[in-house]
Order: sequence, then C-alpha cells, then structure tokens
Amino acid sequence: MTPRPLLLPSLLFSLLLCLPAAAQKTAACPWAAWKSGFLGHPRAQAACLLQPVYRYARIGQAGALPAFLDRHVGEKVTVDRNQLRAYLAQRQINESELGGALDAPLSRASGRLVSPVARYFVLHDTSYPNFLLDPIPAAIDTRDWDFNDFALRNPARGAGPKGHVYVNRLGESVTVHGFEVANFASKLEKNKPSLTGLFLHVELVQPRKSDPAGGRGNDGLAPEPGFTPAQYERLALLYIAASVRKGRWLIPAFHAVLDTGYANGHDDPQNFSLAAWSESIAQLIDIMQQRGSPSSAQ
Repeated sequence: MTPRPLLLPSLLFSLLLCLPAAAQKTAACPWAAWKSGFLGHPRAQAACLLQPVYRYARIGQAGALPAFLDRHVGEKVTVDRNQLRAYLAQRQINESELGGALDAPLSRASGRLVSPVARYFVLHDTSYPNFLLDPIPAAIDTRDWDFNDFALRNPARGAGPKGHVYVNRLGESVTVHGFEVANFASKLEKNKPSLTGLFLHVELVQPRKSDPAGGRGNDGLAPEPGFTPAQYERLALLYIAASVRKGRWLIPAFHAVLDTGYANGHDDPQNFSLAAWSESIAQLIDIMQQRGSPSSAQ
C-alpha cells in the first residue's frame, strides 16, 4: 500500500500564501485582544510604543522613559479642569483648538460588547511637503511659510483619513476631528476596525526631502531638529487636555511603531525628542498647579 502524503506542511504553506503580506510581519509590540490593548502595564506599553523611529521606518531599541512620562503614564491625572481652563484663558487658547470641549467624553472603540475608552495618544508627522532634492527652506519655522497658515493649508479640506488634531511649527493647532470621534489614522486600525476609537491621533507639521541614496521621490530626510519648542509645548497641552478628559494619563505611541506589523508602514515621527516633550508637559503642569495654589492667588 502506497503511504498517503503528509498534508500538514502543504496545508500550512497554502494558508501562508493566502494571508496578506501585512499579517506575516511581526509587530513591534504584542497586542492582547482580551484586554483591548498592548501587553504590559501602561509604562511598559509606552516604552515599547515609543521606540526610536529612524529613516525608512526602522525602529530602534526601547529605552527608559523620560522622567514625567515614567512617573505618570497610566496614573490618575492630578490637574483638574479648572486649572487647565485658567491656563487656557490666560493664554487665550480655545478648547476647540485642543481636540474639543474638555467636558466631552473621549472616543470609544467600536464593535465590542463593552466599548473601552481611548487609551493611546499617537504621535505623527505630516511628512509633507516633500521638497525632493531641493533644500528644506530656512523659513519653515516662521509665519512666512505657507504650511504654518491653517487658513491657507487647512488639513480639514483634504480627502481621506486624517488625524484628530494638527500642530504647525509655530505651535498653533487645529482640530479636524474632536477627540470624542472614533477616527482611524494607522494601518493597525484599518486592519482591525474594531480598535478604532482606542487611539487619538496628533499630526505635527514636518516637511521632508528625498534621500539621494534612496528611490525616486522618496521622503526619507526630515529636518534636524525635527520639531520646534512651540510644537512640543502645544503637543504637551494637547496631551494634558486629552488625559484630563479621560482622568488618567494616556499611553503615548509613535505612528511608525504601531505600523511595524504591516507592509509599507509609516516612518513618523522623525527626529522626535521624547525628553523635550516630557519636559514641556512637566513645565505646563507646574504652571497650571502653581496658578491655582493659594500662594499664587496672593
């Protein structure tokens, strides 16, 4: 009797061929479906999700979180809405610029019996415009650069999925979708639509140019430094506003790290300083809480 061929290896091979290329890649941080989030406690998740992002979406090794993030991610927020509103009033900043009203709830994930509230604060860069082989203009951090003018270059006018809030290089922001809106802006959410609503997306305006060693039309080179102090300060304010709405400090993440499990993943944000952003958050918190203290009132 002729032995029957082994079917298991060929079956497995066929299944692999049927899987999309994205599904055959390994994600940088393991997802736990049962908890609607990544594995580990919030600070461990943040350390993984904030691995350095290099050119062409290469991801570096996870390191220690900067001081403020290391102490606070996942913990209860100690800044209250009144302190935050007093700061905004003094700076003449409208809540609508920060992802919507502070009293509004955050978005929730869809397609689940119990829909969890947003947990992740995702950092992007626009990677636009691409100056190709021309130098990036020296004026990108000034009022003279058109892409700092939301009246001329309002991202809400474009087509397709968008981040919730955009921050120009002058530290001004515009809300495209309020943080209460479940809106996807990563391949992870596109592939797993039920996760949409767990992530809040902030886009930082950053131009690019082509790497001469790369393919035609690539956008491999970002300016150095990647972002301005004003951008870090507004990003810090957005993080505070979103976390106040949740009641706990959200888990920050880089877009590129979320997309490592998928083909043609993104490579943003480039040249981002976690230390500068963390310090901006700590400084703003200090200002807000001192302003509301009895000694500052006197």
